[in-house]
Amino acid sequence: MLPVSAEGKDPMSEEMVGQYEKELQKQERQDVLKAYMRLCQKHRLHIISDEVYAMSIYKTASNASAVPFTSALAIDTTNLIDPNLVHILYGMSKDFSSNGLRSGVLLSQHNAPLLSQHNAPLLSSLKSIALFSWPVSTTENYWTTLLNDRPFLNYYFAENSTRLAASYARMTSWFTAHGIKWVEGSNAGFFLWADFRGVLGPDIGVVDEEEEEMVEAVAVNEMPAQGQVYKTSKRAKERDEWFFGKLMEAKVFIATGDAFFAEEHGWYPVTFSVPESILKVWLERLGRVLEEVKKESGGAR
Repeated sequence: MLPVSAEGKDPMSEEMVGQYEKELQKQERQDVLKAYMRLCQKHRLHIISDEVYAMSIYKTASNASAVPFTSALAIDTTNLIDPNLVHILYGMSKDFSSNGLRSGVLLSQHNAPLLSQHNAPLLSSLKSIALFSWPVSTTENYWTTLLNDRPFLNYYFAENSTRLAASYARMTSWFTAHGIKWVEGSNAGFFLWADFRGVLGPDIGVVDEEEEEMVEAVAVNEMPAQGQVYKTSKRAKERDEWFFGKLMEAKVFIATGDAFFAEEHGWYPVTFSVPESILKVWLERLGRVLEEVKKESGGAR
């Protein structure tokens, strides 16, 4: 798969998928899944539904009308797609806050026990790597115990949703008060996309004509299989790295947008799913960094 800039309005790019769902928010998410299934059936493609955030859903004032989660398992595939082409990924890392246990599953119910002649290549591929990633028995027992404890799960998922919503509200309120924009409307997961270009300067994503050829060459050389040309410049990259250094000096860690293939410098994925006491300290430190950055740069440039 090749990444395509959302500005190109590619309907299969991640951003355009989000826009498509937003347009259909008064309908069921099932319509979107069904559309993907028809497309995959037409081209005989496997559809893999990554549902790792399935139970990490929350409601806030900005996403009250967001489309609720629907698993691909809940879709009747009759006259939509060959069920052998439908697979679901799930794991402990997100919903159970247990990424250190490195445990996940592939659900392919219509291929059980994946010995079907239809998916012999799939079985062979899975076997080739499964031997090196089997979870230990203690992890298996831990997860099995959790999944069989229905009263606990009912409490845990409800409480998790409540806390996620509260943390999201605290962080976005702080961002609003400090003039930081973010991508609104999220209703699942643990982080949001924050736009710090207003702090780093209005030219953070501008490509000078003399730099354009250099940027394209770097992009192609760094990602030969993708060939993506990002909207960036040497100046913007240096400015982003300088800001990241300031954050690290203040012991404020935010993964850079580069690490998540952001299309422009100045965007950062910011995690908000931490205890209130930790989030408070983190925001206080971030506030001091922003003030320092503004003073050193003479305000937004």
